[in-house]
Amino acid sequence: MTEKKYSPFTLAMMGVLSYMVADVIHEVIGHGGACLVTGNKIKLLTSAYFKSSPGNVIVDIGGPIANLIFGGLAFILLKKTAIPKILLLQVIAYNLFWFSGTILHSAISKTGDWTFAIKEVSSGTSGKFILIVAGILFYILFIRILNYYLADANNKSQSNSLQRQNILYSFSFASIAAFATGLFFRPDRIHAAFECLLEMAASLPILFLRQPVKSNITNDKNTKSLFFNLIICAIFIVFCLTLGKGITP
Repeated sequence: MTEKKYSPFTLAMMGVLSYMVADVIHEVIGHGGACLVTGNKIKLLTSAYFKSSPGNVIVDIGGPIANLIFGGLAFILLKKTAIPKILLLQVIAYNLFWFSGTILHSAISKTGDWTFAIKEVSSGTSGKFILIVAGILFYILFIRILNYYLADANNKSQSNSLQRQNILYSFSFASIAAFATGLFFRPDRIHAAFECLLEMAASLPILFLRQPVKSNITNDKNTKSLFFNLIICAIFIVFCLTLGKGITP
């Protein structure tokens, strides 16, 4: 089995879609779902921010936990689905790396997803140290898992679309999309845009995975690509006008 050689625009749309999936999993399903389950009230839901009343540790960690679960389940499907490998790999990586990134972010932030959770276990310097070590270890674990898959795909000559330049191209547009989405948040456009960009920064390790060397290329079908690209563009517009602007009760 080989993968098609995708056009630059299709690769860009795959990156944008991967970002939107990770963000919806984190903010809507993770934080929002945990909030509803615990009986809390959602006060603000955006692509960058989530606020509930009252505050709750379960709601705080609901976002990264949802990323972890979804990323793990998607990885199981990586070898058993017709979804393009470069798309699914990015969806998996963004979700798993966002989980790790939130842990490291909480080590230096007073409002990170794990800030209050770690205070239940430890406090002060020891708490930050635990978060730093945990974040790094999870990054190492997920990088090893993804590298194992890439090595296996390379041996089977199935990985032409997983070349480093394709991943970089998709990631760049995913980051641009994240920044643009944050600009729709009227109360603080610039800060929200950089918050979204910070979320994407958590996935930077995807650029340092061991990319395959072999290339087994077939041409892409322009008709299907055009339909896919138009659909993703439409979804992104809706995404910006809802989660970008923010949803309040």
